[in-house]
Formats: sequence, structure tokens, C-alpha cells
Amino acid sequence: MAELLLTSLLKGIVSFLINPLFYLIIIAAFWLGIQRVKRERLDFHTRVYGVLDDVFITMTAGLGIGLVLSAFSVALGITLPFGTIVLLSLCTILLLAIQQIRFLSPAFIFILPIVAAIFLQPFNTGIELLDKWVADLPETSISGLIILLGFLIIAEGFLVWTNGKVKTSPKLIHSKRGKVVGAHEVRRVWLLPFFLLLPVGNLTATDWWPLLSFGNETFAFIAVPFGIGFQKLVHHTLPAEAMRLNGLHLVVLGVIVFGTSLAGHLTGMQWLAVTAAIVAIVGRLAILIYHRGMNKPAYFKEQNEGLVILGIIPGSPASKMNLKVGEVVQKVNGQLLHEESDFYQGLQRNAAFCKLEVLDYNGEVRFEQRALYHNEHHELGLLFVHARKHKRASGQ
Repeated sequence: MAELLLTSLLKGIVSFLINPLFYLIIIAAFWLGIQRVKRERLDFHTRVYGVLDDVFITMTAGLGIGLVLSAFSVALGITLPFGTIVLLSLCTILLLAIQQIRFLSPAFIFILPIVAAIFLQPFNTGIELLDKWVADLPETSISGLIILLGFLIIAEGFLVWTNGKVKTSPKLIHSKRGKVVGAHEVRRVWLLPFFLLLPVGNLTATDWWPLLSFGNETFAFIAVPFGIGFQKLVHHTLPAEAMRLNGLHLVVLGVIVFGTSLAGHLTGMQWLAVTAAIVAIVGRLAILIYHRGMNKPAYFKEQNEGLVILGIIPGSPASKMNLKVGEVVQKVNGQLLHEESDFYQGLQRNAAFCKLEVLDYNGEVRFEQRALYHNEHHELGLLFVHARKHKRASGQ
């Protein structure tokens, strides 16, 4: 039994590595990174983070939560036919291709597979492999599919909560009044490795496993690269707070979907599972709309006194000081700040040393100081809101 289990696991890992979606997700992350860097250079004449940072986040952020939820999924015995997995992958590829990152959520990716599992009648295409995949769709356990959807929405919420705030990209946009204000943008794809069970294979059910019955007695492991996308423009609050609240709402939605679909499976009431799917779609749309925040006042904007820190360039002198995005620099080397040019004039007062008077989140003033060296960033590495010298569309 142990040898069969190990062999099946290894085959599952190989299936992950040869899955084209795995590489397409990485390519998408690379492309999103290129687009971000181009936009940052347009706004600030410098990039904030490198392109490979996007790829690294994509490949690593989802590893832990993916494996944890995989263990729960395998323990429950959730199975998906191969044809359903193929359809899920195709839906993901389509959304990646048209760059609709904000809709690359499990709640939207699962719409077509759920509809197919409920309503599709088998038909012949004349292509043997395609006919087999089509025949798999009506055989999919609807409750199992939607339980899996609940797991993935929980994973989405966890990633938004914990990773959405990491390396957000500063951006200049126009407010409704036409003024230039600052914002932070998150536009990324997470790779979520997820172990599932195929309803065919050499592994057999035992008295203690799986915990739930979906009508299968033999199984095989398959590792699937799920892609979860997230796009958000934050201008009304700090990025970390926006991501925390957004992620929390998604986790709650995922728990509701999981609990309702599990109850439907345990009671044999399939309509409960279908209701959970509807709740997932409507709830995800509601969260998307609620968190747009376009009618709220801008957090990053020009002030009469002081400059709000919109971004900090990694590796710069500012990154080695105790400065945070959203704090206000009031003085540099004793010079009061009213606009960005005042900041650079203040720095020129002492080429070897800088002393900043900073207003923190609690409205308390503190001082940050540091020696400066000739090979360091001449502007300290702080990004502020400033009027554009080029024309460019803003919106979300």
C-alpha cells in the first residue's frame, strides 16, 4: 500500500510539472511584471521592483496554503474526473489570455464547469480524447466540485490577506476633480499547487479513508496548478489595511461556500450545493464592487504642509531608515516641505547627512536621520505624489 501511495504521489507531481498551465501562469506573471515596470517608469522615471519579483511571488506565495488545503481535500476524498480538470484549466487560460486578472477568481473560473456538470448531456465530437473529456463532465460530483470551490476561495482570501500587501506598486492617477493623487496597485497571479484525486487508479478506499464518499472506490493522485489572480487599486487607505479587509471577506465567503456545499453532500440535498455555488458567484461580485472604493477621498495626495510617502525604492537610503508608506515627511534638514522641489532643496543643504521630521500614522512627530554616501540614490529613494509631465489614462 505504501509503495502504491508513493508511486501515485510521484505520478501526480510529474503531472504538475508537465501541465502547460504551470508554465503559462509563470509567463503571465513575467508579463504582468513587465507591464508594471513600464508604468512605474512612466510615473516616476524609475522602477520600484524588478520583473522577477512578480515571478518569485507567483511561484512561492501559494505553496503553503495549497499543500495544507490539499491535505484536507485528499482526506475528504474529493475527486474530479480528468475532463473537469481540463475544463477548469481552459477557463483559467482564457482569462489569462484576455488579461482579465480581477476575474481570475475560483468563483468565476468554476462557473462553466459547474454548469456543465449540472446540465451537459454527453455528445460525440468524433475525436476520441475529446469525447472522453466531455463524457467526464456529467459524471462530476457537483457537491465535491463546489466543496473544492470553497477551499479555493478560502485560499484566495488567505493570499489576498497575507500576500496582497507585499510589494504593492505605487501609481499616479487622476481624482474625480482632475487632480493627481497617489494609489497602490496590486495586479498579480498566484500559483496554487493542489493535490486532487482522480476517480480511477490503483489506490483503494479503506475503512477510514476517504472521510466522505463520492461514489468512487479507486483513486489516483494528480497535482493541479490552479491560477488565482487578483487586481486592485487602493487610493483611499493604506494597502495593508485594504488587503486585510478584502482577504477577510473572501475567507468568510469561502467558509460559507464550503460549509453549505458540505451540508448538501452530507444530507443528500444537492440544491444546497447549487445554492453554495450561486452564493460564491454573487458574493465574489459583491466583494469586488464593495472594495472598489472609488467614491472615498484619496489618502495619498498633495498637502499644504509635508509630503506623503507614496513609495520607497528597495535598496535606497530611505529603505534603510524607519520610514513607512503613508507617513508624512514635514521637514528635511530643517527645511519645511510644501512641494516635492522643497524636498530636494532640503537634501542639498547637507550632501553627507539628512535629518527628516516625520509624522507617523498616529499623528506623532519623530526624527529619522542617516549619513549619505556619494554612490547612493541622490533623491533618497522616496516617491511622492507629483503632477505628471505626460498624459496618461488613470483608471481602475
